[in-house]
Amino acid sequence: MAESSSSLVLPQKSDAEMEEMLDRMLTRLALCDDSKLQNLLSKLLPLSISSLSSHSPAVRNKVIEILSHVNKRVKHQPEIGLPLSELWKLYMEAEAAPMVKNFCIVYIEMAFERTSEEEKQKMAPALVANISKLPLQHQEIILRISVKLGASSSWRFWSEEGGGVIGDCHSSRINDEVAAKYSFPGAQDREIFVEFCLHTVLYQPPSQGGGCPAGLSVTQSNRITGKHPLKYDKLLIMKLGILNVIEAMDLALELVYPLYVAACADCQEPVVKRGEELLKKKASGVNLDDTTLINRLFLLFN
Repeated sequence: MAESSSSLVLPQKSDAEMEEMLDRMLTRLALCDDSKLQNLLSKLLPLSISSLSSHSPAVRNKVIEILSHVNKRVKHQPEIGLPLSELWKLYMEAEAAPMVKNFCIVYIEMAFERTSEEEKQKMAPALVANISKLPLQHQEIILRISVKLGASSSWRFWSEEGGGVIGDCHSSRINDEVAAKYSFPGAQDREIFVEFCLHTVLYQPPSQGGGCPAGLSVTQSNRITGKHPLKYDKLLIMKLGILNVIEAMDLALELVYPLYVAACADCQEPVVKRGEELLKKKASGVNLDDTTLINRLFLLFN
């Protein structure tokens, strides 16, 4: 396993031995055909990144050299997958150095864009399960990954008529197996995830005059978009996916009610219809006297 190699083998090596090992890995990488590159990277990439725990400048420079070569090789070949699961395990290791985590998160984001729909559905819930324990900057990246790709793939993957990619957003639903994976061990994790989902539903592409969308600060808007503006077609899929995931999760109605209200005021009709459907279905059980809910609705009003 790649993760066991990083935790057991590397600490036993001296800096000189690690540098020599990395140099051999770089040579092997350079000589590897594109057709075999994905298999090689499944072991080489986690092992290289884990080597950044070394304080030796020579070792770190060799790792950067390897990663630069990887970037050049895969940049224009999106069909070459990266080891998402192994990188996430490395990131979550309690003893992982900050530099290791920082590089892991970069390649996790890259790997998620290249992985299969099935793997996205499998990994998205795992990424957000303990989101509160991540540094704030990493939280934002993981939330964007999960919401953009995880929720949208859940929306597209399943319908009541059967599995498959479908175009009718009104009949599509998240299946029970996927829904069961969205469980949060702590209240803070749930609140962070739902808040990000709410802000995503509130988000609208800015007008030509600029400015941030109504209901969001500039910071909140930037958290949703990251480096790339979101277009209407992508937003539609994301928002419908979010509504389906949130409905399937076992969450307090007082927590998710504002999200359904926001959906009812969206500019895209399918989102409005889904929001109205969920309000009619769920509203009877909500405690409108709940102080926290009142405060959340007041924030929406303002």
